Amino acid sequence: MTRQRILIEGIGGIGGVFAAKLIQAGYTPTLVTNNQAITDAIQRNGLQITEGEYSYRVSAPDTFTDLEDLPSGDYDAAYLIMKADAVVNAAHRTITLLKPEGYVVTFQNGIVEDAVGEAIDKERVIGGIIGWGGTMHTPGVYERTTGGNIHIGELDGRVSERLKTLAEACKTCMPTIMTDNIRGALWSKLAINCVITTIGALTGDTLGEMVKDARVRKVFLQTYSEVVDTAEACGVTLEKIATDPKLLYLPRDANIVQYIIKETMVRVVGIRYGGSKSSSLQSLERGRKTEIDYLNGYVVQQAQKVNVPTPVNAALVNMVKEIESGQRKITRANVGDLVQEFT
Repeated sequence: MTRQRILIEGIGGIGGVFAAKLIQAGYTPTLVTNNQAITDAIQRNGLQITEGEYSYRVSAPDTFTDLEDLPSGDYDAAYLIMKADAVVNAAHRTITLLKPEGYVVTFQNGIVEDAVGEAIDKERVIGGIIGWGGTMHTPGVYERTTGGNIHIGELDGRVSERLKTLAEACKTCMPTIMTDNIRGALWSKLAINCVITTIGALTGDTLGEMVKDARVRKVFLQTYSEVVDTAEACGVTLEKIATDPKLLYLPRDANIVQYIIKETMVRVVGIRYGGSKSSSLQSLERGRKTEIDYLNGYVVQQAQKVNVPTPVNAALVNMVKEIESGQRKITRANVGDLVQEFT
């Protein structure tokens, strides 16, 4: 069987591991790094990967810095694994390099599928979710940090032949689930990211450190529940990713017993994933913008359309933007400001 011609854009922590696993399985993807130092390291030393006790290296000769450097196009699929704020431009530039029936797969934090679909035609977009973790320690040197699944789905819910082909490729990396409800899966992941990624950017803490603070646990539950309320008002049926998406949901009329139960669950999440560090925090530490417009910002935007109040998410958006502009520092005191505002 002829293997697809695959283009992978964004060879950071996730993209580097993904590319290496595909190459190990016999695929020959073309890699676009958007970073000259990463390109140079991979061309010199290959992709160096650590997964638990197992380390290996694979050669990736078809590695380039920019799309303009590619010698040819005619790709079957492009996996877009860059930050959400760069994906629309990437999709627009990529579409001319694909076959007429070619498609892009959006593997971002947050929900970008609507914006990408408007840019290149939604029929050429497949939604994807990476449920495992990876990091790039230095250019070309990667580690898969956690396990997890990949979820993929057509935006219209079909289980198409191209989705099955995509699943075969993704399975070389991690267990892959084809879903007929990718929007529900995307919203379920969004709810978690709106909490862990965004609050972590405000406090500067790992997840385990954050949830030791009762104020953080309160904001955690308020933020998460606003996302769930918005999704359901938009007609979205939340999809299970790792666990029941309602597990951390606190109804607006919850009593003290319900609150204590949910707060305890937040503590358990903190224990289980205590070392997790916010990707938005890492962006801020590098002096870069975050993906806030596609995380809590997306929630606020959609909530306005269905008249769902999302004051905590709106405040989080404003605070992160203040950090980006230098008007606010990264500190646990930011959570105190939130709690004071909404109690």
